[in-house]
Amino acid sequence: MKLPWLEKKEDKPTFVAVYKKQKTSNKHYMIVTDIHADILINARATKPIIDHKYDIVELGCGKSFIETWSKKYNIKKPQIVEKYPAK
Repeated sequence: MKLPWLEKKEDKPTFVAVYKKQKTSNKHYMIVTDIHADILINARATKPIIDHKYDIVELGCGKSFIETWSKKYNIKKPQIVEKYPAK
């Protein structure tokens, strides 16, 4: 998987979050980002990256989690979110 902040040779950590849209749902979604984990789970944010009503299942730092959790939760296409996207 190509991550834009790693291709630019920037020394930014990769954060991975797996969440469900409903507590009883079996479908999981994944976000891969260079935005810090504290900002991802900020309860006071007016425009959160992961909506407040969603249930965060896993949260970790490192690109190795992408492959591991994709297999574990059967996620085909993780969503990539950049803090400062290229124009």
